[in-house]
Amino acid sequence: MGWTYPHGVNRKQLIAQRVEGWERDTGEMLVRSTCLKHCYRGGVFSGVLWTVWERTFTTEDKEVQPTERWIQCDLLRCDGGEWGYKDMEESMGPYYFSCPLGYLELVPIDRFGGNAEWREEVIEHHRRRAEKRKNRAIII
Repeated sequence: MGWTYPHGVNRKQLIAQRVEGWERDTGEMLVRSTCLKHCYRGGVFSGVLWTVWERTFTTEDKEVQPTERWIQCDLLRCDGGEWGYKDMEESMGPYYFSCPLGYLELVPIDRFGGNAEWREEVIEHHRRRAEKRKNRAIII
C-alpha cells in the first residue's frame, strides 16, 4: 500500500484520526473497533504510531463472533508540510521493531494470532537497547 495524506491535518490531528474507534451496524450485528493503546515513537518530521486494536461482534449485547485483537504500525511523515501515513499490521511483518513490549502482552499470539518472527525481532530490539543503556551507564 502507498501513503495517504489527509488534507490539512497536523501530526497531532493525524494521530487523533488514526486512533479514533468506530462502530457499524450491519443489520445482523454491531461491529465495534476500539483502540486500546497507542504511542508515537519518532521525531518532528517522521515516526511510527503503534496501536493495539480490538474488534467485537455483538447482537443484543451477546458476542456472536470471537473478539479480534491486533497490533498496528502506522508510519507517519511530513512531506511538503502535509502529514501522511502508511498503515501496516503485525501480520505484514513491518521492518520496524520499536513496538512497546507490553503491546505484545495485550495481544497474546496463542489467542489472537500474530507474526512470531516479527515479535522475536521486537523482543531482540528491546534487549539490545537495554544492553546499550546498561553499557552506557557503566562508562559514566
